[in-house]
Amino acid sequence: MAKISPKNIGEAIYRATEGKSGNDLSVALKRSAQILRDKRMLGKSREVLSALQDIVDKNTGTVRMKVTTAKVMPIGERKKLEGEIKQKYKAQKVVSEFFEKAELLGGVRVEVGDEVLDNTYRNKLRQLEQFLIQGK
Repeated sequence: MAKISPKNIGEAIYRATEGKSGNDLSVALKRSAQILRDKRMLGKSREVLSALQDIVDKNTGTVRMKVTTAKVMPIGERKKLEGEIKQKYKAQKVVSEFFEKAELLGGVRVEVGDEVLDNTYRNKLRQLEQFLIQGK
């Protein structure tokens, strides 16, 4: 018997709910939850939701971006970065999350899907340290 993956369930939920609203959507979602319970997969609900979110994002042309900086990034810089990401990934929409971590010292870390651009001062110092250690 084939193993049911969270991705398969996410795809099934997407197909079952596509174009539905109101009571029809509610019934389809309740049935999906019952199937997860019956298959003893409620523990995998986070993975199922993540797979479902990926499917919805792909179909709507949405890209999700997580940005971490040492200080609050000004609105103008946020909009510029979102525009660059939108253009790079040919996205219809960019959904951004911005976080601040003082221990980064400065710079920016951008995560889009599996790609990470770590241009923080902390990372640059770590790279310099590794370079100096290897040089000995």
